Amino acid sequence: MTHAEEQESIDSQIMHYVSSLSGKNKRAVLTVVKTIAGAEADAEFERKWAQGIPLEEARQHTLNTVRKLFDAKNNSKKRGSSVLR
Repeated sequence: MTHAEEQESIDSQIMHYVSSLSGKNKRAVLTVVKTIAGAEADAEFERKWAQGIPLEEARQHTLNTVRKLFDAKNNSKKRGSSVLR
């Protein structure tokens, strides 16, 4: 049995089981599934951040960005003052 067939079989078994539950139990199962999905999303988010850029690289990028902003601001002031003269 291939992985796709196995997954489909498991999904159909779960759907069959859930469809036979009462409304109250369906809501309970849904709550559990949402909790698991939320935990998986949180784990994925943490994994991606753990593999982020090194601190020194982030610091350097921030400094370069700030320098560019200050340079742009200073250049616009210089151009503005020369226009007034």
